[in-house]
Amino acid sequence: MFQLNGIVGGKSSIEVSPGKTIQLQQIVINVKNGKKLILKDINFLFNNDAFAIKVEALPSPGVFVARGGAGDLHPNKVLFNNNTGSAVLIFLVISAVNTARNRRSLSRSDSWHLNLWRQ
Repeated sequence: MFQLNGIVGGKSSIEVSPGKTIQLQQIVINVKNGKKLILKDINFLFNNDAFAIKVEALPSPGVFVARGGAGDLHPNKVLFNNNTGSAVLIFLVISAVNTARNRRSLSRSDSWHLNLWRQ
């Protein structure tokens, strides 16, 4: 198991247009053959309820989206199942999606915490 934490940070809030997605964090993860990358738990807080958090394991189709601006969830979601015959490098991408019909701002203090397993 490993953990991933992040915060928007910066000097000022970030404006996001309606319906748009902004990438917040990206890391590379090696997933050995026969293993899965699983999102066990996610805890996030966006100061604006219009934002959803999106966790993707690219280039696989594995994606998890949680709406409502905040949550302490236990999705146990398989983001990637490696049955390719060799190890694969996955880009784990954390993004915020503005689900509102107008421009909204991400706060510098918006943050997230993920527990992931390679099992």
